[in-house]
Amino acid sequence: MLAVLNFLRGLVKKTFLVSLTLSLFTGLFAFITGTIDAVGGNAPENLVASQNILFLGSYTHSQDVATDGEHYYFSSRWSLIKTELDGKTETVMNIDAIPKELKDNFGSAHIGGISYWNGIIYAALEDSKVWQYPIVALFDSDTLEFTGQYYHLSAELQKNGLPWIAVDGERGLVYAAQRDNSPALIVYDLETFELIKTVPLSMPVHKIQGGDMYRGLLYVATQDETQAVYAIDPITGQAIKCFDQNLPKGGEAEGLTVLVTPDGAAFHTLDLGPLFINAYFRHYAPPE
Repeated sequence: MLAVLNFLRGLVKKTFLVSLTLSLFTGLFAFITGTIDAVGGNAPENLVASQNILFLGSYTHSQDVATDGEHYYFSSRWSLIKTELDGKTETVMNIDAIPKELKDNFGSAHIGGISYWNGIIYAALEDSKVWQYPIVALFDSDTLEFTGQYYHLSAELQKNGLPWIAVDGERGLVYAAQRDNSPALIVYDLETFELIKTVPLSMPVHKIQGGDMYRGLLYVATQDETQAVYAIDPITGQAIKCFDQNLPKGGEAEGLTVLVTPDGAAFHTLDLGPLFINAYFRHYAPPE
């Protein structure tokens, strides 16, 4: 009996020490990455809150974000996850989301932007660094499993891949653009993904990383010099800069979704920190 008691005491002590070490380790890196963000960035006045997500979380939150109003969905290079509205509590995960048939037949190797509509996650897939097969794959939003449906987009128009897509469910459309200095929106039919038209933009928008619809306008996050968020009228092509995120040098702005939350935020963006061991989930109020 004494031996069992001593074993349990030792186990508790070891567990406590491991837990303490992990807490100190996490706290240290939270301090380091937080300091880099505070010193290296210049947050705009409409920043409401931000979440510093470390280590494995920075991988699962590394590409884009979408919402159904009750959950957030995050993409990484290979995975999809679903969380509560705290952005942290994971409810569903598909750690290897790219379907084998798309890997084998088209070289799909990278999930970029995602968009939610009517129970479906629309995911932009790329044959990374090859750019021959820009594909949109459809996933069930409850299970994050592949539905078996996928569509090829125009490789000629989608120059340098398919980093993002945005579903405009009200109009039955899907928007995309070429990666660098996008001169136009590329508009596809939501049901068939047939090319409908291109809409010239009033100014080029560089390196769009993700977008979402809000009050009839398309809002996009970019990896331009100031990691700006733009509003685009998808009918006229009028593009207006809304605000600069001004992230620390060396980091990378990622995607964006729109959800009005009780704290006054509406635009929710992702970015990777300069050390690439953390991600930030930032929440911005609409600029006045």
